[in-house]
Amino acid sequence: MLRLVTASTISALLLSACQPAETDSTPVLSYTDAFIMQPVAGRDMTVGGINITSEGGDVRLTGVTSDVAGTVETHTMSMEGGSMKMRPVEGFDIADGETLELKRGGNHLMLFDVSPDMTPGDTANLTLNFETSDGETLTLEAEADIRALGE
Repeated sequence: MLRLVTASTISALLLSACQPAETDSTPVLSYTDAFIMQPVAGRDMTVGGINITSEGGDVRLTGVTSDVAGTVETHTMSMEGGSMKMRPVEGFDIADGETLELKRGGNHLMLFDVSPDMTPGDTANLTLNFETSDGETLTLEAEADIRALGE
């Protein structure tokens, strides 16, 4: 009987050794150049940007919040008939190994109900929410520099 248990145990070990190793399939998110522009005097909205990279899987940026704004939207920017057109979108896709660039003059963050106390040189928090292709939700916390209008 002991020999049978040993043989079945060895068989199980050999079988498991032949299986591919499980890997952590959760994408790793990183960011650079996070910023929020100081709003024009008398205005309570402004633009922001960030570069976000996904390594290890595709993700979709699904939402953003900030400690200096009541609402943050993701926007596209395009030229139509000589005029800039900004439109809110539900989010942006980031393919594995790619970087999403949100910036002034292109796809960007639009912040509404912003704090009038933002001063260039200060920082603000951005919380970015993502969904993986498997439906998993991820969060990236970013520190954004407050920039003067001319920067």
